[in-house]
Parts: sequence; structure tokens; C-alpha cells
Amino acid sequence: MISRHADDSLPTTSTYVSGSTRSRRRPSWSATSRRRSALCLTCLVIVGLVFHRVYVPEWKSTTFLWKAQPSSATLGDCRPAPAYTAKHGVTEQWTSVRLQEMIDRTKGFYARDYSLWLGWNNVRYIIEAGVLQAGLLNRTLIIPSFVYARQCEFSLDACAAFLDMVNRGDAIGWDEWRMWPMDKQMGWKIPIGMMIDLNHLRKTHAVVTVAEYLELQSLTADLEQGNGQWSDAVYQARSRPIPNSWWDPPGVIRVDQEQPPFVLNEDDPISLSAFDARETVGEQIESLLKDQPRGLLEWSAAEDRFHLLNVSGVDDSSAELFLRAAGFEVLHTYQGSLNTEFTKSVATPTRQVARRSEVHGVVDDFGSWSDQVIHLEGEVHLDRKPGGLRFADPSRMREFTHTVLYDVRTLPKIEALAVRIDERMRERTSGRLWRAAHVRRGDFVNIGWAGPSLEQHIEIVKSKLDLAPAILTDILNNQTTDVLENSGEQMIPTMLQSQIPYTSDPFYIATDERNPWALDYIRSQGGLLITDLFEPEDRHIVGWPLLITDILALAEQHVLARAAYFYGSGMSSVTGGVINLRSVNGWHPRTTTVD
Repeated sequence: MISRHADDSLPTTSTYVSGSTRSRRRPSWSATSRRRSALCLTCLVIVGLVFHRVYVPEWKSTTFLWKAQPSSATLGDCRPAPAYTAKHGVTEQWTSVRLQEMIDRTKGFYARDYSLWLGWNNVRYIIEAGVLQAGLLNRTLIIPSFVYARQCEFSLDACAAFLDMVNRGDAIGWDEWRMWPMDKQMGWKIPIGMMIDLNHLRKTHAVVTVAEYLELQSLTADLEQGNGQWSDAVYQARSRPIPNSWWDPPGVIRVDQEQPPFVLNEDDPISLSAFDARETVGEQIESLLKDQPRGLLEWSAAEDRFHLLNVSGVDDSSAELFLRAAGFEVLHTYQGSLNTEFTKSVATPTRQVARRSEVHGVVDDFGSWSDQVIHLEGEVHLDRKPGGLRFADPSRMREFTHTVLYDVRTLPKIEALAVRIDERMRERTSGRLWRAAHVRRGDFVNIGWAGPSLEQHIEIVKSKLDLAPAILTDILNNQTTDVLENSGEQMIPTMLQSQIPYTSDPFYIATDERNPWALDYIRSQGGLLITDLFEPEDRHIVGWPLLITDILALAEQHVLARAAYFYGSGMSSVTGGVINLRSVNGWHPRTTTVD
């Protein structure tokens, strides 16, 4: 919880003038002296208290545990998490009455287990999926009141002046970090309202935090589980669970809602040759599905069957009806990266074909439940598509795309900072368009996903960014605006009116690398870091939250989304977040390279 705003502790002074301008009798020397002494003493006390609060941490013991640590099951006080604003510290909180009115328009609550030990982008797409699933069931989604940031950009005591610092092992209940130095075991408890704009999200979706839910049940907010897992025992609830094994076990493909069967008649707008070939096509599709381990066939493979069998008169839309008539379903979803589902981007739609008998809808299986709380158990995000399901109804997929791109958004000030950094980059490139990359080190180095060395990693980045001038020139020459259906177009005029970058131009690097030698090496190769571009006034846009690496990383994703050309890793959820933002900004798909 944000215990106070930075400006709250600053003492104020005022001048008092007694009497009118005609009465200027001055108090005696002794009275003035006493008054001044009292004022000075008061100021000293206030300054001393401020100094103690900001710079003198409360130590639990000499083992470097900050403040009194809660048990492994729970964390300290977590009040309802409003959105942060620079002017007032937080926006006005939703009252219990207002929250209850929102909840009353739904059938009850939808709870999930949130993997708070993961990074923010993972938590973000779990929340996005929860918003979708709760909406399908007409329920109010319960989200965590806080997440954990992993690093402070400055000394620990600087960040501890504003946020609760916790031992991550104690908070999560894991021993993964126990062998690290004590300062590396620490994490920062960030109110969820600093990561997403809750007020904006609630305009279109029913969402409450765990702390708000608890208070509505007349329970104390400090009961919230530190590991993000739902607990009937702690929350005094009787939820109805959806076990992880029920979601999409072998033989089950989870979708939004099942569609009624389609019966193909001779008078449908399909040629007689197609009507006569329906059984043959069905047999061909079935033979292909037998070789698919998950019972899903890519649309391109199904489309090839029509061409190979010389079926005429079947266009794209009628092909879907044709397959449905043959006992299959055409499912709408999003294309992953590198045959994985790490990025969870909604920028590239695609289709797949499945047997109707294996398609199970969320609405069909769980929509009739009348329980007050439905609880989806476990980590349902692993190796699954955005939203945790596929769509039988393409209109619902378009709605979900809009939710991800426009409803689950960061606070406006974060994007405002990115606009300023964009200006700084253009100054460095003499007004030309500029290039950017995400260089993830940290855990990627440990698991071998970042390349054998930093030097080789940066060399790969440079080789990818050097492709930008030719690609951008080709796009500008053709002046195509092949962007996502739901995207905006604000970057298109910028691109058409700007010069193509030179390969010799500096480029922007967003990275979690903090080794001074490594950062100097990146700079020596032409890379610019966000700290190289900051001016003092830029930090005022967001304020003290920039002390926290995860908040800074949010701003950097918006910066990467404004680059004319971006290169990222297909194994990183950060890349997925950037791609989504680039879709909102209207960049051509070819201006993004992922591998």
C-alpha cells in the first residue's frame, strides 16, 4: 500500500500580520524571541520526523529484514488499490456502495489463482484472461490487490520510504531465493492500481481487488494471501472450483461458447461440386487431425484440402460453413511466436479446425452455476493461447482483442513519459525515425535463452536493427497501412512524414541488465538507455514510482511501442506486451521482428 504521497511530509510556512496597516505596534523583544524559538523548535521536530521516516528504516533484527515481516501465508496491510496519480497520490477510491452496485449487475464472483512469483507481464495476461472468462460467465472478476517488483533502481532505503519491502521467500512461501544475498531476496509490494488503470478498466468490466472483496465481506484486508492463491479457508468463502484438470484435458478444446450445428443444403450458396464432395473433404480433414497431438489443424492445411480435391465455388466464409456441416468447428485465435505461447500477443489472428465433439464452451459447462464464487484453480496460462481459450464466435474474439489493447491499460502518465523519451530519441537521430530492441538478460542468461555472451547478443541485435532502413523504405514506397483491425493510426502520419533511420544512428535498448560494464558496452555499440535520455523534468511526469524497476519497465514498453522498428525475443512476455502496444499505435506488422 502507498502509505503516503511524497509531498505529504513537507512542512508549510505562513506569515501572520496582526492588526491593520494603521496599527504597527511591534511586540516586545522577549515575546518575539519566544515566538521565534517556538517556531524554530516546531520546524526542527517536523524535519526530524520527516528525516527519520524517509531515511531511517525500521529494522526487525540485524539479519536485514525490513520492518516486521508477515507470515509466509499473508502479507501486511493491503487496502483497496486505487490508481496512482502524480497530482494527488491516488485517485478517489470506489466506495463500498459503488462497488456493490457494480457487483449486483453480475451473477457473483470469479476468482483465479494468480502466480505472483512471476513478472508483471505474466500477471497482466492472466488478468486479461480473467477479464474475458468472468465476462463470459457474467461475473465480477477478483484480482490481486498488489504484485511484486523485483528491483529498486536506487538504494533499498530510498524505495522503502514509499513502498513496503518484503522478503520474497516469506511472502510467496518459497525457498528459491534463500541462498541469495539478503538484499537480492527482497521484493517490493506494488498496489495493482499503479500497474493498471483500474478506473478505466471498470468502465467496461466488473473488477474488484481481493482487498475490496474482503472488506465487502466484512473481513480485514490484511488477510490477502501473499502468493496470489485463492483460499476458501482464509477468505471464509465456499467457492465452487473449476479444477485445472477440467479446463482442457486431452480430448477437450476449451472455447468461449459452443455453436449450434450447421446443416448444409443444396440451395446454400455453395457449388454442387462442393456439396457432392462434402464427405470426401470430411474424411481428408479427419485423416489430418489424427496426426495432430492436440486435435487442432491449422487453417492453411484445411484450406489446402479444398484445393487438392478441386472443390470449386467455396470461398473463405463458405469453407467455414462447409467444415461445420462436416462435423468440425473453425476456431478463431492468435498466432504464437516460435511455435510457443510465451508472448501472448493479440496482434496476429489465425484460425484452426477441430472436431466438434472435442469443443467445450466455458458458457456451456460453467455458465449455469449459481454459486456466489467460482474459482478457477492453478496455472491455466501455461502453454495456452491469449485468454486461455479459443473462440468459436469471432465477434467475441474481436471484443477480447479490444479489451487487451484498450481496456487493460497502464496509467496515462506512463505513456506520457514515453512520448517525452520519443522526443529525446528524435533529437539524437536528427529528427529521423529510430530503432529499438529489448535485450533481456537476467533469468534468460541463467536458462540459456540470451546467447552465450553479451557481445554476441548485442551483435545479433545490431544485425536485426540494420534491416530497418530497407524494410521501412519498402513500406513507405508502397504506403501500405496493413495494421490490426482494432488498432489506431496515430503513428502512420509520423512515419510518412519522417526520414528513414541510418544504420549509423544510435538505437534504443530496453534491458534488465544492471552490470555497469555491460551497460557501458551497450553504449559503446551505439545503444542508448532510458537513463541516458532522462532529463530532470522527465522524471516528474511519473514521480517517485520510477524508483521501482517494474514501473520503469512499463514506461519502456511504451517507448519500444513508439520506435519505427522493433526487435524482441519470441520467448518473452515483454515482447508480447510491446507488440500489442505497437498495434494500438498503428505500426505496420513488418516493423516488428521477433525470433
